[in-house]
Amino acid sequence: MIRSTRLLAVLLLAATATAASAQPGTLQVNETQAGVPGFFYLVRPGDATVTVTAIGNVGATGRYVLSAGTTLADLLALSGGVAPDRRGQAIVRVYRDGTRAMEMQAASLYGDGAMPVVLREGDVVEVVGLTSSVPGYYVHTEPGNDPFAVTAAGAFAAPGRYLVDPGTSLGDLVALAGGVGAFGARDARDEVTATVRLLREGAPVFEAPLEDLYARDTQSLLAGDVVDLQVTYRRNEPFWRDALAVITTALGVAILVERLAN
Repeated sequence: MIRSTRLLAVLLLAATATAASAQPGTLQVNETQAGVPGFFYLVRPGDATVTVTAIGNVGATGRYVLSAGTTLADLLALSGGVAPDRRGQAIVRVYRDGTRAMEMQAASLYGDGAMPVVLREGDVVEVVGLTSSVPGYYVHTEPGNDPFAVTAAGAFAAPGRYLVDPGTSLGDLVALAGGVGAFGARDARDEVTATVRLLREGAPVFEAPLEDLYARDTQSLLAGDVVDLQVTYRRNEPFWRDALAVITTALGVAILVERLAN
């Protein structure tokens, strides 16, 4: 009986050790996934891996460790799909070895006869549209162009970083940023003055009142430009209020003088 009990214990220990070593790293992977936001491990056991990055208008941006042979269409599906822009389109760009390797409509990846794009180690996949999943970051670029980034700062309705196409003017950016935001909504008695300034390499190169901006030719923007919108207010009180205040003050002084004299 004792020998049977010992034999059973040995068999149970052996079975436990075999189960623990059958899939090494599985528990470690799960812990890594749960503890690191923006990191996704989607690999079949025993497969070689590639690590890629998904940014832009996808459901879940971040770093993806995938089985070798995963295609671009697979990645877009695994990352939660793409968010189309207001034209109902989405542009997918693949950057490889620091350069833009390809650009295509997302819909073309799923059409009949579409050639699968196999991802490589280090690829960066960007989904571009007229919207962005990043707060304060706005994309206004068309496919095939070479966009650059500028900044809208100050009292704009939507201040932030803007990715725009070559030829975008100062007036265009003011319109894209929504003009004067909530800071401009004051009492009707306020006189609001908004001034637009263009800063290039830290130095002002253009300044004009917002109301006059579109009456003149505005400059084309360059990479790194900062457009600052400053708003000031002046309270316009009715004349009778000023007159009443002066009269009240004068009467108060006269009464005080009379009391001191008596």
